[in-house]
Amino acid sequence: MAVLNTIRVSDFGKACGKDTTQFYDQMTTVAAVQGLANRQGPQLYLFWQEADSFWLDYMSEKGHFLEGVTCREIPDYDAFLSAYADLFREKGLVLWDPAVPASYNVALTACGVDGFLPVRAGSLTYRRIAEATQAPVRLDLCGKFTGRGTIPDTDRPSSGSAKNDAYLWALERYFDRTSADVMFFTADAMPWNAEEPCYPDLGNAFVFNHDYSILKKAFVFDLSCWGDEPPCDDPDQPLGTDLATMKEILQRQYDKNGGKRISQVCGFNPWHIKYTKHKNKGKHEGVESEWMLTELLSAYNCVKDADAAGYCGLANASVFCQYPLDTKYHNRRPREKMVFDPKNTYVLFYVGDYDAAAWTARHIPIWARDPKLGKNPLMWCFNTNLSDRIPMAFDYVYHHFTENDYFQAGDSGAGYNNPALLYEPRKHSGLPSGVEANIAHNQYYFDKFDQQIIGFVIDGWNPTTRQNMEDLTAFAPMGAGGNHFPREMQVVNGAVFIQHTRDIAVEKTDPAEAARQALIGIDSYPPEKRFHIFRTILVSPSRHDAIMEEMRRARPEANFVFCDPYNFFRMAKEAKEKGLTY
Repeated sequence: MAVLNTIRVSDFGKACGKDTTQFYDQMTTVAAVQGLANRQGPQLYLFWQEADSFWLDYMSEKGHFLEGVTCREIPDYDAFLSAYADLFREKGLVLWDPAVPASYNVALTACGVDGFLPVRAGSLTYRRIAEATQAPVRLDLCGKFTGRGTIPDTDRPSSGSAKNDAYLWALERYFDRTSADVMFFTADAMPWNAEEPCYPDLGNAFVFNHDYSILKKAFVFDLSCWGDEPPCDDPDQPLGTDLATMKEILQRQYDKNGGKRISQVCGFNPWHIKYTKHKNKGKHEGVESEWMLTELLSAYNCVKDADAAGYCGLANASVFCQYPLDTKYHNRRPREKMVFDPKNTYVLFYVGDYDAAAWTARHIPIWARDPKLGKNPLMWCFNTNLSDRIPMAFDYVYHHFTENDYFQAGDSGAGYNNPALLYEPRKHSGLPSGVEANIAHNQYYFDKFDQQIIGFVIDGWNPTTRQNMEDLTAFAPMGAGGNHFPREMQVVNGAVFIQHTRDIAVEKTDPAEAARQALIGIDSYPPEKRFHIFRTILVSPSRHDAIMEEMRRARPEANFVFCDPYNFFRMAKEAKEKGLTY
């Protein structure tokens, strides 16, 4: 019978008290050990948030891959060091330099490739590890990166930035041995409060996520996507240095794949800490920065697994990703074939945003217990590329959500990108077309999960062209909703392309206010438009039900019909071809 070591993160946190730096350092080593140990199969599991218990219970059910597992709790950090002392001694340590927070990400990359365990130089955690395990220092990054002269161990001149020199050094030393499939764009170890160095929220510091980056040998980086201002964490660097380094990293990943495959980048702009207007850390808005990063990634054949702040923490992906999926999953189909009636107003909810493994793994257990799950047809848009990192979540919803829950692709398909950036001349990169690589990438996931629709094509600042639509039909034969489609519904290659009417609700939006926003959206179109898609973000089945009731109450004459995606797109196509809808 298998034994799984477990850790209750809250117990480790209590032992650290108010010393959030010590907690950060301890959990960094825990995540690193987890990533290395779990390469041999599930060995170590963290109970950090409620969802972790839900998913372990599911993976341990009869017939599942952890059936019969015995959990053995590690009660504190000293016991953790004792349990893994042999691993610490065998692998050794990489000391990262607190004076260059980027060296933390370099140390995580080194851990994934060479197995060295990342530790803050001079810290209490380092002293405890050295005393308890006698682990040798294999790599010392202290004082290595100065932003002057020549980058150590290379013949490259310094970039003029210690931060960037650290990543350029890692490119030369490690990149050829990192994953061709996955990279990580996650915040480095810059303290959140310069006056009193601290890390008040380890989930939103991405600490728990790195068991997966280490398991997968991912290259880890954190750079500003803007070239028109120096980043707040490195204000004296030559203007545009962060951006130039990011482009070099992305180009190297593109070259590694010969331009033929799509790579996934786990993470998101750390807008809550740096690079945006939030807390005066830059001049650009958060969404503006999201879109710029997406453009850059798209221009180099990358898609995002977009762990964004708020819910960006994800523990245990090094276990989750080993859950075996079925060869193929079968989507729901509506029991009733609706007949279009021009007196009705047809509504489809794009139920998002689930373009991030962290957001998705956290919220599915909540919605699974919602009393209104299955009462109304909902189009859940879980981006299927997330199945690489959280496969058990997809297995769960396909087997346990109701026949009134339909699964289609989320942001732009199997991974958040801007499809407009796949076309020559490609902005930012100047590379050849990435259309064929994107089609092949999506076809695999759409086929495996029996999907026909992209719920939301996001093209940022870029118009979605007819050629773009034609290419999307190669894997989304029924069509798509989008933010930059032509205002009037289009039928292309037999597929419907329909502009989202409006975003109407996030988690806490009052249903009456959401209904009011929906009606504003409807009134902004000609009255002959009879089909509307509304986007919601992290909204429960119960709240969707309340929004529907409020819409019916506020405008009974509209004859609202809330649809599944199959009837919605089929009737929209038929009505459009007959000239019966805008």
